[in-house]
Amino acid sequence: MPFAEFTDDLRVGYGEIDHQHAALFDAVNHLHEALRAGRSRQEMGDILAFLRAYTVDHFQSEEAVMRETGYPGLEAHRALHEGLLQQVKELEGKYAAGTMTLSIMTMHFLKDWLTNHIRMRIKTRGLLRAR
Repeated sequence: MPFAEFTDDLRVGYGEIDHQHAALFDAVNHLHEALRAGRSRQEMGDILAFLRAYTVDHFQSEEAVMRETGYPGLEAHRALHEGLLQQVKELEGKYAAGTMTLSIMTMHFLKDWLTNHIRMRIKTRGLLRAR
């Protein structure tokens, strides 16, 4: 069983966004597996870098969908994205600088961060369901 599972209740109903959310869950699971297996700092740093870069791309895609669908809370949600992205960048930076290590607490933070981001999107219905 994966550490972080992308379940049907987390689908927003927009294919591209659901695919990206699933890929983010895969990256969190890959990082968790690397942590458990005691992989090198370099490998875990590379996974964190991928997670950050993919998050940037995902947020851009999500915001484009919000613009296309006329989501009224776009600016507020964009600010939320910036805050979330800043947290991931700080995590990656601290890890790269050697001022923190990855732990199960870090993994739970990432899993909760991702799950809560998606659930908020579902709750506010900012994306149209697939037609």
